[in-house]
Amino acid sequence: MSDIKKIILYKRTLYLSIIFFVLLVFNIIFLASLIRYYYIEGIFKISFDTVNNIVTIISAIIILGFISTRLPQLRNIGDSSLYEIAYLIIIGLFSILISYFNKSTNSDAFISPFMDMFEVLSVILILILISSKTKFFKNMMFHKARRKDKVVCLIIFTVLAIIASSYILFINDSYVNVRSMVVMTAGLFGGPVLGIPVGIISGVYRLFLGGTTAVPCSFATIICGFLGSAIYVLNGKKFLKHFWAVILMFLYIGFEMLLIVWMSPQNISIPYVQDIYPLMLFGNVLGMILFIMIVREEKKPDIDYEELRMRELQNTLDEYQDKVEQLEEDVEFLKKKIE
Repeated sequence: MSDIKKIILYKRTLYLSIIFFVLLVFNIIFLASLIRYYYIEGIFKISFDTVNNIVTIISAIIILGFISTRLPQLRNIGDSSLYEIAYLIIIGLFSILISYFNKSTNSDAFISPFMDMFEVLSVILILILISSKTKFFKNMMFHKARRKDKVVCLIIFTVLAIIASSYILFINDSYVNVRSMVVMTAGLFGGPVLGIPVGIISGVYRLFLGGTTAVPCSFATIICGFLGSAIYVLNGKKFLKHFWAVILMFLYIGFEMLLIVWMSPQNISIPYVQDIYPLMLFGNVLGMILFIMIVREEKKPDIDYEELRMRELQNTLDEYQDKVEQLEEDVEFLKKKIE
């Protein structure tokens, strides 16, 4: 690698690091503002039972997850039944864990909003999955896009962002959606060609929907489009690595919540944010994960059955060749023995 390329790569890495660091700082400020508000209002009260339940659930999940990662080693023992029995035990323990969680934490009130959020997310992901099967989407994914492909993908992501703005979940008079996930994926997937116009159009659309938080939400949507596009360019015009794409989505939701806190009256913004923040994290981060899975699946090369057939024939030919050589060696051995 030449010195010029090394310098360019170093600068890109530096700029990406700065972006993530700034988003992290904004998230810390947001969480600090939220905690400060709770203390001032005297509503920052967490019972010991709640803390105990949370610690128990997290500890159990970590332990079960660690054990499950070691289960494939049982196959080396030679008895696959041990492997299957161990997985059944893990599934049983996990079911018991869920049952305990349901009984001890009033799960109907806790889990129901997340299930509703997943329903909202499912609609968007189904549309993304259908779009991913089109040649326009695939041409963009493999950097073979022509102008027509870019225009069609722009329309697809814009429609998805508008649907995500309209198909929302109401929680205590607060609006929860996955618009940021759609706009961010547009930027990370197609760069400025998709991210910027999708962010602007969906941001303006959100502004016309009105509401107390219309200005900060529309502003955050536009920033999201620019940010995703900038990261696409800084990353060498490639989709961000999967882990960092998820972290980016996580941090951006915190930044969006901070904008709402800053740009709305505090007595309105804080109650609004505390209701939607967990659900926004859940929907947008999970949406990013599932989008990555869809793209990764589409990137798998198509099976060339003719090539597979040729490989099978070649393997068969090699096997016969080995047998012929073995027979020749046996014949030579018998000749020597007869002589």
